[in-house]
Amino acid sequence: MKKTNFLGIIILLFFFLSTFFFQGACKQETASSILYVGGDGPGNYSSIHNAINQAAGGSIIFVYDGTYFENLTIEKPLHVTGENKNTTIINGSGNKFVVTLAANHIVISGFTITNSEKKFPYAGIYVNSDSNTISDNILTNNYYGIHLGYEARDNLIVNNTIFHNRQCGIYFNHASYNRLIGNIVSNHPVNGFGLYEFSNDNRIINNTFSLNRYTGVNIRESYQNQVIGNTFIKDEVGMHKPSPEYQTVSRDNIFNDNGLSLEEERDAIILTVIAFDILVFFAFLVFRKMTI
Repeated sequence: MKKTNFLGIIILLFFFLSTFFFQGACKQETASSILYVGGDGPGNYSSIHNAINQAAGGSIIFVYDGTYFENLTIEKPLHVTGENKNTTIINGSGNKFVVTLAANHIVISGFTITNSEKKFPYAGIYVNSDSNTISDNILTNNYYGIHLGYEARDNLIVNNTIFHNRQCGIYFNHASYNRLIGNIVSNHPVNGFGLYEFSNDNRIINNTFSLNRYTGVNIRESYQNQVIGNTFIKDEVGMHKPSPEYQTVSRDNIFNDNGLSLEEERDAIILTVIAFDILVFFAFLVFRKMTI
């Protein structure tokens, strides 16, 4: 009987200690899922790069106000957020991409991202992965503000302010099924937003494009893109869309004081055929005149 009681006490004690250590481990795991950069407290990291290296996938990295001279490549699903987008600055020092999203399911928000290298293909944010969210950032003084590369899909670009970049505010190249919603894109020497070479099935909704010196939105050789509910103000050309066979959907857009509101490209093959027909007709007239 005494043995049984003693064994029961041991089991209860083991259960209690196991529960205690399990709870402690859970608390430690929860605490470590948020990493801080630039603050004064213990355990704060001095650079965003170091915090990214130490973070487990799924962690949150919170960055306090300040200027961080860094070029970041994020290769795990993280939520990286700045304290204030006006005063939390990632400065690429003129080197390559400022921030590269190289894994799926990354969220980056709350930063000013500036000073990429000023030549193709560099950008404030470069995306070569899927299902990421870029929100509530300022992108300025880069070559491209945001560049989505080959096969980048299902990304959400929402509520960013993108202005005064060297080439275009946003550039897609073979990037499909992405969403651009509620952004302000202004003051670029080429395009506010350029979609090139089979960047298909993208949705461009409720954005404002202004003071872009070639086009607000320029779609080339890309199928079934939707341009809905956007505002175009004082762009040289509000929107350039490809010929009808590319099936661009354009509706409910507002054009205000643009050089040209809407420009539609004509298929080069059709134009060539028409030009050839005209040439043949004139050749026929000349030949007929010579034989009379």
